This record gives sequence, C-alpha cells and structure tokens, in this order.
Amino acid sequence: MTMISRVVVLATVFGLAVGAGAADENPLATTLRKVVEDNVAAYNAKDVDGVLRGVHTRSPEYDSTKTAIAEQFRVLPVTARLVDFRYMGHDDEFAVARMKIAVGGPPTSEFQDDVVDSVMLFHQENGTWKLWQDEVLGVEFVKFVPE
Repeated sequence: MTMISRVVVLATVFGLAVGAGAADENPLATTLRKVVEDNVAAYNAKDVDGVLRGVHTRSPEYDSTKTAIAEQFRVLPVTARLVDFRYMGHDDEFAVARMKIAVGGPPTSEFQDDVVDSVMLFHQENGTWKLWQDEVLGVEFVKFVPE
C-alpha cells in the first residue's frame, strides 16, 4: 500500500479533536487540518479525483496512490475519520503535522480496524497546501467506532 493511500485509508486523510488547540491559534494549522479533513471526506465518498486533489502531483507517491486508491475503493468497504491533528511547524518549503486516523470496516468485513499515527509533510502546489509524504509512527488495532 502506498504512503498516501495508507494515510487516506488509515487516515491517511481526513469530527475531530484538535491537538492542544493548535489549529485554533494558527492559520496554517487550520489550513493543513482542512486538507486532511477534505481528503478523508473524499475517501469516505469513494471519490478518486477528490482524494487526488489533496495530493501534490509531484509527490513521490502520487502515481502509485492514483493506481492504488481506485483498487481500494473497489475492494475495501471501509471508512476513515481523523481523530487527532497536531501542527508541528514549517520551514520555507514544507509544513509538518502529526495525526491519527481511524479506519474501520463493517462488522462483517475481514478488514482489521485500526488507528494509524503518522507524521505528514505538506508542500504547496500553485499556492495550495497539499499532502506530500508521510511516515507511519505506529498502528494500533482497535474496534472502529464511526462518528
């Protein structure tokens, strides 16, 4: 599974607790959180184009994500929700946030519900922040409770 698709699926992207109120205090944090929320909403709507709109087209994982996401929608009856988002900072090129995304399937599914804890890099494309790449820090297998 590709990096971005893990984030989206495990995500990762997209009610939802704001880590330490950071998004309320920082406009960039609010913007980045919205990128993730929109990505998760597109994933839950099984909208391939919507998911890809949130991914930077020059991301090292863009092409593999594009291929994998359609297959996931075809075979995985899962939904995702953002459970935590914490803005960490930025430099002149990238912004960084840590997030947890829960993903679960229906009770009859063979999918193992989980929460993925990851650090996501964001990069601007034509003035718009988009998902660039992530690093999964851990996966906790849990019973998924939809919002």
